[in-house]
Amino acid sequence: MNIYRQKFYWKIGLLFLAIFIVLVSLYYSNNLAKKLSEEERKKVELYGHTQNEMQRLSKFDTEMDLLIKLLRKKELNGEIDLSEVDIKSIVNFIDYSYLVDIIKSNTTIPVIIKSDSTQSFTILNLEVDELKSKEDTSYFLEILKTMSDNYEPVEISITETKKQLLYYDDSSLLKQLKWYPYIQLGTIGAFLLIAYLAFSSARRAEQDHVWVGMARETAHQLGTPLSSLAAWIEMLRENDDPAIAGVGNEMVNDTNRLTLIADRFSKIGSKPKLEIHDLNEQLEKTFGYVKRRAAKKITFSDNFDQVQNLKISFSPPLLDWVLENLLKNALDAMEKGEGHISIELEEKENTVQIEVSDTGKGIKGNTSDVFKPGFSTKKRGWGLGLSLSKRIVEEYHKGKIFVQKSAPGKGTTFMIILPK
Repeated sequence: MNIYRQKFYWKIGLLFLAIFIVLVSLYYSNNLAKKLSEEERKKVELYGHTQNEMQRLSKFDTEMDLLIKLLRKKELNGEIDLSEVDIKSIVNFIDYSYLVDIIKSNTTIPVIIKSDSTQSFTILNLEVDELKSKEDTSYFLEILKTMSDNYEPVEISITETKKQLLYYDDSSLLKQLKWYPYIQLGTIGAFLLIAYLAFSSARRAEQDHVWVGMARETAHQLGTPLSSLAAWIEMLRENDDPAIAGVGNEMVNDTNRLTLIADRFSKIGSKPKLEIHDLNEQLEKTFGYVKRRAAKKITFSDNFDQVQNLKISFSPPLLDWVLENLLKNALDAMEKGEGHISIELEEKENTVQIEVSDTGKGIKGNTSDVFKPGFSTKKRGWGLGLSLSKRIVEEYHKGKIFVQKSAPGKGTTFMIILPK
């Protein structure tokens, strides 16, 4: 299995695991908040019933006072004898201090009690704008509407005809509990994102360091045998035998090519020097080199003669590497060693476009994967060619390279865009 396909499956698996954890966390928190909300509703209902009981006992207390006064009056008139009756115990018979304790126990739930006959309000555990509350009753009505939208008010019966409505809202603790999982998950998500970006950046920097070291070491290793080859070739060229001298002349071209390759590797990791060059000339040179080494059944086409004297700033060894890599990939993609490769050069207002197309086997799957290090469709490929090509074009030349189109069995088209 391809390493990037495996990585993709790991990401999908971790994503589903993260979603599962988030859902479980939200379910647990919401369930806990729901239970706390139900408990607060019970407390509010108890608060309302206590108010009802207070109203009833207060009325009964008033009636008892009137009764005691009447009895004392009758005692003064000699109508009855209360000498054996403990009037004090009768006065203290009604003890509703426990009801007061119940009312005082609510220190967290915001409550507003509104009379149905007047615009009077009793407020508890609620911060209000004193100026508005004194001058504008609509201010309270807006608060009551918000409370009633969240919870149905509790009815308090004072008399058979006189009633009050008790409105309430979530306590600050319940509000915090409802928002807590989202804040917690958001914080954890932000931390994981920052950690992922930091580790990814460090990993890319480490990979770049390894590639640069390998490239420079390769250039260094090529340098010594190339120097020896140059001396041997010179001896062959000076030979009296024309055939041997001809071989020496051909070997010069290959050693020059190896020298160019070593020069390319030595430039990896350092900022290349971009100079003004003729792009047509460079493309013709690279295209010609590949054509001479291609199979006879492969045809080539270009439009270099239509865009003349196109001079832009670029590094010839590095751009040559990119083009050669694309062309060699196109040759490798040809099934049965036959097909067609074309290069189209087009000049825009601020850019130059180089389109490299082939009629090979095409790319299966996500075309953006081909630029990732280690990705290769070849059995013996290292998957570094297109990755380095992307770095050369985008980082060194400030351009773009991408797969414009590709279809299995129909071929692939790469697009290179360079600034003028």
